[in-house]
This record gives sequence, structure tokens and C-alpha cells, in this order.
Amino acid sequence: MKAIFANMAFCAVVAGALSSAGNASAKETAATQKPDANAMDALTKMSAYMETVKHFVLDVDSTTDQIMVDGKTEQLIQLAHNTKLTVNRPDHLKADISGGALGSSRHVFFDGKSFTLYTEPGKYYATVAAPATIKELINDLSDKYGIELPLSDIFTLGANPSDMKRVISAAYIGDEVVNGVTCSHYAYHERAVDWQIWIQKGDQPLPCKLNIVTLADKDRPQYTAVYHWNLNPDISKNTFSFSAPENAHEIKIVQVKGAQ
Repeated sequence: MKAIFANMAFCAVVAGALSSAGNASAKETAATQKPDANAMDALTKMSAYMETVKHFVLDVDSTTDQIMVDGKTEQLIQLAHNTKLTVNRPDHLKADISGGALGSSRHVFFDGKSFTLYTEPGKYYATVAAPATIKELINDLSDKYGIELPLSDIFTLGANPSDMKRVISAAYIGDEVVNGVTCSHYAYHERAVDWQIWIQKGDQPLPCKLNIVTLADKDRPQYTAVYHWNLNPDISKNTFSFSAPENAHEIKIVQVKGAQ
């Protein structure tokens, strides 16, 4: 998926002072290291609480690193997006994503029967039959169409034991304030990614912030999202229904090869 930041000067001094025997000992320690149980338990508790949150509106400010190639020059650039996720569990969801190119946006509608993706400014949309719940929809979109539901981590992080097994190390960093809310900061390491999460303290352990670093890419691009929660929203009945605007163009979503 989806790093503990050390004092680099201190690390350099320590690294220079280590003997070969010391390095071997460190490797042996790392090989037998187990993720901190409390850090892993924090994800489980967050996931369990999220299952109880049936209606919410979530605003997310996010940044995504991309590699820009200009001739022989490669540069890491950062793109900003805003996503508004409106949810009425178990079977209604809407997502509005803006950012990137000026004026561009994507909109997702799910009403328990069909899934629609609508994009602007081109006014293109596609609708497919969908399973009955958000949880089923996440897997259906991924398996059939190679589409990731916006902010799907909100529903899956910490919920799948097989995903948790990918975590090689996990640690509690400390308590920090994110958007005026006191959160516990945790860091996790997997083979392909380093990721961090800030979880609200108290009896509402909501995710406050998420950071993911891709280790497979030499430039180590990052994704960072900051969450703003509304657990008592006023949601209209028509929020999740899609009606094609005038002059909109219907297209088809093509299934990935081998999908059933």
C-alpha cells in the first residue's frame, strides 16, 4: 500500500561509527523485527469505528506527485485535488473530484443499482450495473474495470487481515494536531510503500491525514490527503441520482481483459 523520518545527520554519524559486526547485528535485528502491536491495533480500532459511521460527508484536500518530462529533464511536480465524498451506507455514495487541469472535474454516482462516472468539461458519462453495497462496489469496479473508487481506503484500511500481513514494521510516532484535532501519528513500512496515518484521539478514531510514499520509483513520489469530517450532514434524496445534462455524451466503460 500505500516512514519514519530520522535525523539524517545523526544517522550519518552512527552509520560511520558502526563496525561490520554491528552492521550484521542490526540486520539480524531487522530480520526478526515485528510490527508494533499497538500501531497495528490502532488500524483495527479505526476500521471498526468506521463501520459504525453510516452517514457522512468527507472533504479531502490532497496532493499527488507526478514525474514531468521536459526533453532530457525529469522533475517531480505536485498536483492538488479536492474530493467531496457523500455517503449513506450501505448502498449510496457520491464523489466529486476537482483539481489538476483548470476547470476539470469528475463525478461518481452510486445508488445501490447503478454506477455512473461523469467528467467535465467534456460532458462524457458512462453507466454500468452495480452490486448492492459500497463494499461490493469497490471490488466490482477494480476486478471488472480496473477503476479505483475515490477514497476507497476509507472503507478498507485496517479491515482486511491479508492486507495487514504486508506490513513489515509499524510504529507510533507521537501525538500531533491536524486541523485543530489531536491525532496519534503512526508509520508503516511495506516492501513497495511507506505510509503514515494520523488518527483522531478519543472515542471517534477517524483518520485525519494519510501519506503514502512509493518506494519502487527512484523519485519516491508521494500522495498526501488531509480529511475534514462532517458526521451529521443534511443529505438530499437526489444527491446520489445522476441525470445526464443537456448535450452530454454517453460512452461505455470497457471491462479489463479476462474479467467476468
